[in-house]
Amino acid sequence: MEVVVKPSFEKDIRKCPLYIQQDTKEVIEILKAVENLQSSNLDYQKCQGRRGENYYRIRVGDWRIGVELKHPSLIIITILTRGQVYKRFPPQ
Repeated sequence: MEVVVKPSFEKDIRKCPLYIQQDTKEVIEILKAVENLQSSNLDYQKCQGRRGENYYRIRVGDWRIGVELKHPSLIIITILTRGQVYKRFPPQ
């Protein structure tokens, strides 16, 4: 599968812990080696909502990689931790 990495992902991955960066590199290598997302044996899930038609999230520990599936390529958009909104903006 062709894997395209967006600049926003490259910026986000630099903020992640080193072990997440290493695990993410392994996930990207797996995605490059397989023919489709279903045969990758990764923990992925289709995103819900109107825009969720071709969007998926791949789980890496407590982090999620946001991807868009545009056949035959997979566009890696972002990586976020669960609950990151509260880390940026603490509850009042």
